[in-house]
Amino acid sequence: MLTALRVDNYVLIKSLQFGPTNGFNIITGETGAGKSILIGALGLILGERADTKTVSESGSKCIIEGVFDVSRLNLKHLFELHDLDFYDETILRREILASGKSRAFINDTPVGLNVLKEVGSQLVDIHSQHQSLRLGSQDFLFNWLDTVCGSLEEYTQFSESYNELKAAQKQLVTLQEQVDQQLTEQDYYQFLFNELDEANLEQLLSADLESEYEVLQNAEEIGEIVNQSIGELQENEGALLDKLKAISHQLKKLKGGDALQQIVERLTGLQYELDEVVNDLSQFGQGVQPDPERLESINDIMAKLHLLQTKHKAQSIDELIRMRDELNDKLSLNVGRENELNKLKADIALLQTKCNAQALSLHNLRLQKVKDIESQANADLDYLGLPNAQLNLELVETDVLGKYGLSAFQLLFASNKGSSLRPAHKVASGGELSRLMLILKSYLAKNKNLPTLIFDEIDTGVSGEIALKMGEMMASLSDKMQIISITHLPQIASKGKAHFYVYKQLDKDETITFVKQLDDTERITVLAQMLSGENPTEGAIANAKELLN
Repeated sequence: MLTALRVDNYVLIKSLQFGPTNGFNIITGETGAGKSILIGALGLILGERADTKTVSESGSKCIIEGVFDVSRLNLKHLFELHDLDFYDETILRREILASGKSRAFINDTPVGLNVLKEVGSQLVDIHSQHQSLRLGSQDFLFNWLDTVCGSLEEYTQFSESYNELKAAQKQLVTLQEQVDQQLTEQDYYQFLFNELDEANLEQLLSADLESEYEVLQNAEEIGEIVNQSIGELQENEGALLDKLKAISHQLKKLKGGDALQQIVERLTGLQYELDEVVNDLSQFGQGVQPDPERLESINDIMAKLHLLQTKHKAQSIDELIRMRDELNDKLSLNVGRENELNKLKADIALLQTKCNAQALSLHNLRLQKVKDIESQANADLDYLGLPNAQLNLELVETDVLGKYGLSAFQLLFASNKGSSLRPAHKVASGGELSRLMLILKSYLAKNKNLPTLIFDEIDTGVSGEIALKMGEMMASLSDKMQIISITHLPQIASKGKAHFYVYKQLDKDETITFVKQLDDTERITVLAQMLSGENPTEGAIANAKELLN
């Protein structure tokens, strides 16, 4: 529960201390004095967003600090989850600069607003003046339904499966689009791949086509020159080989010592080398034969290769091979994605079955409790002065799986007998909505085991005996939890265990909000003023005393 609230430099509040008791706390004050400002400050340490209007005109840093007794709450695991120190007396603090920048702390450890909000949601629930509009919100209605029906855990399990299903379905759509796109391109990719694959690029890479082409193109000329060269070396009169032999023979006759002997040996070596050259030329000449068909074939191959390089903007056969392999990878990838697609479809079918089973079980669990809750709510409406009103918790099974399972839920309301049941947030008056929200919030608080519940003028549109009963209902709730109620009705204010009065004063041309806890005498005066005005009559004072007794 909230044990202390300190507010510095927040809107009209310069410095304020608020220490509610552990039971039913009442906050009253003149209109505009700052009662709701106090609740707004509390909302900031529960994770609500702030703006530049938060900081008072003094320009000093706004500091809001709340001290909570969490000794009876099972929150240690939540603190451990966020790596926070856990103390029975936990402090939530918010610091906000005039620029709008803010910092949040839990037990002096900096935290993000999401963590502050998560922890704060376990400590306080604030019913604002406009929260009745949430009766039209499916999130609010189903959260309330599952809380009071005791099916929150089952809903959480279903929600996890459902989110997994939606994520898988989203992934399926993306993957299907990729597969469809590739299927559209597959024929074209297959054609390009076949064209490159049939070209036998590796063989073309290893074959020296240009060299062979040049040889065949000049085969006759090459043959003539080769034969002529062989003749000059060996066959014609005065052939070079014959001359070398003759020179070598003459030199051998001479007695020229080692130097001449070496020259003779070199000449002999030249003869052998020229013999090999002649043989090689002869073999080469025999291999160079005119072949018009082969020449035409090579010409066709080179023309096709040129076309492929031009078409694919490739500079070489190596580059064409790389492109062919990339096309093959794309074709293989599509096959892999189709397999992935089929597996994902199977997974989705299993998830769908799981979600349907969980949703049906969840719906049946809700059904088990909803009629009893409806009966109790109608009895409470009767108690709060609406004997002819009818509340229907309409829970029906749906055919289509949705965020909340296989359930459709709404609160239907009729003020009078014979009136048509319609959505409560559309037909209930302000006073009827106030009573209805008090009933709903009381069930929520009991089942959620919240330590603190705050009502910000939930008594709108009611008065007299009904206000008294609403006060009694809140007082009854305060036996199990801390209740803080901002009210303008003396009937409700009289039921509080502690009464705090909010007022404002002019200090050096500056309007400042203050709060003080009333003693018994002050409380009688304030209640009497609420009954009859600033100068209460003796009858109002007597009435105030009667209310307190």
